[in-house]
Amino acid sequence: MASIGSQTSILIVSSDPDDRSALFKRLDVLEFDAIYTAYDFAQARSLLRQELHIDLAVIEFIGDEQVAMDFCRELRESRDDGPVMLIGIMPREELVPPWLRVRPPQDISDWIQSPVEAVDALARIDAVLSGRKIEGTSLIQPLDSQYQSVFENNIDELLMVDPVGGRIVDVNATCVERSGFARVQIMGARIDAFYSTTSEQRNEFLRMLATDGMAHCQGRKQCADRSSYGVEIHARVGLREGQPVHVYTFRKIDDLGLYQQALSVLSNMAHVASGDTSVNSIIGSVVDWLDIDFVLLSVILNDEPDGTQTLIAHCRPPLVPGTSEPRDEPVLARVMGGEEVFQTNGAWRDLPVGSFARERRYEFIGGLPMRDARGVQLGGWMLARREALAFGGPILETLRIVTHRLAMDLEARRAREEWRARGLQDALTGLPNRLLFNDRLDSAIKEAQRSGESFAVIFVDLDRFKNINDSLGHGMGDQVLLAVAKRLRASVRAPDTVARYAGDEFTLILRHIVHREDVLRIAEKIVRVMETPLTLPDKLELHITATLGVSFYPDDALTAEDLVKYADEAMYTAKSMGRNNFMAYVAAPEESHKQRFALEEQLRQAQRNGELRVHYQPMVDAKTEDILGMEALVRWEHPELGLISPGFFIPLAEETGLIIPIGEWVMRAACADARRWHKQFGLPLRLCVNLSALQLRQPNLAHLVEEVLGETGLEPHLLDLEVTESISIKSIPNLLETLQALRNLGCVISIDDFGTGQSSLDYIKRFPADRIKIDQTFVRNIGIDPDDEAIVHATITMAHNLNRLVVAEGVESELHLEFLREHGCDVLQGYLFSRPLSMATFEVMLGERQRLFQADAVPAGVA
Repeated sequence: MASIGSQTSILIVSSDPDDRSALFKRLDVLEFDAIYTAYDFAQARSLLRQELHIDLAVIEFIGDEQVAMDFCRELRESRDDGPVMLIGIMPREELVPPWLRVRPPQDISDWIQSPVEAVDALARIDAVLSGRKIEGTSLIQPLDSQYQSVFENNIDELLMVDPVGGRIVDVNATCVERSGFARVQIMGARIDAFYSTTSEQRNEFLRMLATDGMAHCQGRKQCADRSSYGVEIHARVGLREGQPVHVYTFRKIDDLGLYQQALSVLSNMAHVASGDTSVNSIIGSVVDWLDIDFVLLSVILNDEPDGTQTLIAHCRPPLVPGTSEPRDEPVLARVMGGEEVFQTNGAWRDLPVGSFARERRYEFIGGLPMRDARGVQLGGWMLARREALAFGGPILETLRIVTHRLAMDLEARRAREEWRARGLQDALTGLPNRLLFNDRLDSAIKEAQRSGESFAVIFVDLDRFKNINDSLGHGMGDQVLLAVAKRLRASVRAPDTVARYAGDEFTLILRHIVHREDVLRIAEKIVRVMETPLTLPDKLELHITATLGVSFYPDDALTAEDLVKYADEAMYTAKSMGRNNFMAYVAAPEESHKQRFALEEQLRQAQRNGELRVHYQPMVDAKTEDILGMEALVRWEHPELGLISPGFFIPLAEETGLIIPIGEWVMRAACADARRWHKQFGLPLRLCVNLSALQLRQPNLAHLVEEVLGETGLEPHLLDLEVTESISIKSIPNLLETLQALRNLGCVISIDDFGTGQSSLDYIKRFPADRIKIDQTFVRNIGIDPDDEAIVHATITMAHNLNRLVVAEGVESELHLEFLREHGCDVLQGYLFSRPLSMATFEVMLGERQRLFQADAVPAGVA
């Protein structure tokens, strides 16, 4: 060791006296020929003037870039008998100059982080000097020299990652060389900034790593020049200095790997069943195989000569507003015209300005037409990627085989649709028949079990229709049925179902119901619409009426058979009361009491058994449509019935007092999630939590909220507590004082369901609220009911005059969005943007948002 020191002179340049001292003390005991220290470049330059022979310099880079570069140049020129080795010291975070992150010096052999760890620094100095082939033993021996050798010299790219924060704690030379990033740019950055996969792949990868201790997937490895290449990603759990780490291996996919994957694609294709699911599965396997960035599969519509329909659209990163429409892509037009297209390198340069593929700068673009067994074109598909593709015979032939299989599935799909159209449509009205209605009702029940939503079934029967057939003939009766079908279809929304059940009986499914009153209002509207005289072809006016019965899922029944049965019973009850009206189903008292008791007991068990879930519905800025926050909504995941709508169990929870512990649990869970997302994504999302009347009666409510905020760490101004407008100041003692105490904590107060209560302007003025939420009942009627439009407009104007922000619920269409924007609404919430999402799905959405916003940014750790 002394012999090595006797041959080596070291210069240390650092403004930090602790770093200089730590390095000097550690190196001094090794008896180097000479160790020089300087606190800045000026002092170091004065040492060089003494014609010292420096072998290695350890330099802290702070201050002006030109001064630092000039000194490095002078240092290299100070010796003509060999190079001076350079090791950089990365300053503390607050002292790092911006230029160092963007343009670190290229001739630095390694980096040390300040504050300096003497042992780590000595190991790096040893490695640099050993690279000069100095005779003798190493300065120090690592604790596990075998591991260190394997790690550093491995031909695969290896990284070690902190499993808690996802930060890189070590990286081997192969990874540094292939990525083009300096070691200092990689160390401390997040691992997910250096590779990309689909969100589904990433979630499954992390799940397997957490549960099995190892995981594998394919993705793209990012480089410093913003290029990328396909890799196989392996990760496993290991130990480093007694602490758990995730060891990542990136292995580049070569041409042989592509061909092997082609065989895998064909093998998997042979095992998937036909149908829409298989089409998605096959497209997904091709995307993974060739690392495709964009896929668009279009089919030709039989009933529209020049019409096409997009069946599958995959794009990464996702499309953003303002981009060109992919369906107008010239390449796709050529493919739909029957031409096979392949451009493997620089494809975007040959496309017209404004083309979607040109904007995305796709290097590879391919397209293949799909034809049936008779050679008739069914459609086509286009695929593209940002990186050029070494396009050979096996890839082309594989894509042609895949296209043939897709065409077979599309041909079978078209035949099924034609058969279903003939067998599931009413021949007279064109409405769904009873068979299709029952199928859609079953689907509605399954979806409601997953989403926890409610819906309604309406049974419509024409009054005295037999008299029309008997007196005017069946031909005139058919004209009446056609007119009734048209009126019913015009009375409901596009997602709703109107069917001809039998004879003069019609059935409706009204989806996504929040309030029962909304359905009853639609039923009343249908009754009034039917009263309008019908003008027959011979200008004879005919007066018809209808009687309606209504049942609700899940309030009245959980099966399709019972829902139709109860709606039918309610209709006959309405007929017994004089016809030309409507009635909602009412269960017999003894049956209702029995069901209520069973539900109450199950709800108590649900709370104890952890069956309650918090779902989140995003709230977006009306101008930018960027997410601002989310409303926390409780869901009951029943072990047998699936998700149960809150409209079904919340009223019971309020009546039994269970709403108090449920509400406290929701607030704690939601605040913890919001705080975690703030730390994970750097996004201060506003969290909206509903307060029931019973919660507001609690004298310790403000103390409870303060306790929750303290435990979870959520900032008070990010918690928005919603109070429904129907809550009366007189019915709850000290309501205003309680709300003011919550505002004093820093929380925001919102009036929910605004417009549905009986509040006066004086009430609104006195109520200590910061925001007003317009009830979705009015928002959904924008474009339908001018009166509701006027109410929405007036509410926005009044709220702004009172210095309150306005949130609109129930935004479901572009028409709603345009109206609310035009009239200055501040925040929007509704199915147009997103349904309520589970915690995990909402977190994935935030991750997608972050990747979208950082798509053109360099990886974390690089300015």
